[in-house]
Amino acid sequence: MLDQTLRQQMKALLEQQAYTTRELAGQMGITERQVEDHLSHLAKTLAHDDRRRLCLIPPSCMHCGFVFRQRKKLTRPSRCPHCRSERIIPPRYVIQVP
Repeated sequence: MLDQTLRQQMKALLEQQAYTTRELAGQMGITERQVEDHLSHLAKTLAHDDRRRLCLIPPSCMHCGFVFRQRKKLTRPSRCPHCRSERIIPPRYVIQVP
């Protein structure tokens, strides 16, 4: 995997299983912000691929269970809109083959 670009490495990891941005950052040795930037570009690239797509497992509140289903941003929300709790389970990303 050393001869691949960061996005190619990320794509290979996401084809195997779901990851959070923190897990991807740890695996790849980059910051979470860089992972978010690469994920947004990867989502655009995969939008043109009929065989694969980037799927988001939405974040949810640990306190009240609210699920952020309509969220379009790839970043983790800061707090729950219902109970205002900051204990949020981060989103997970995976590349699925239909």
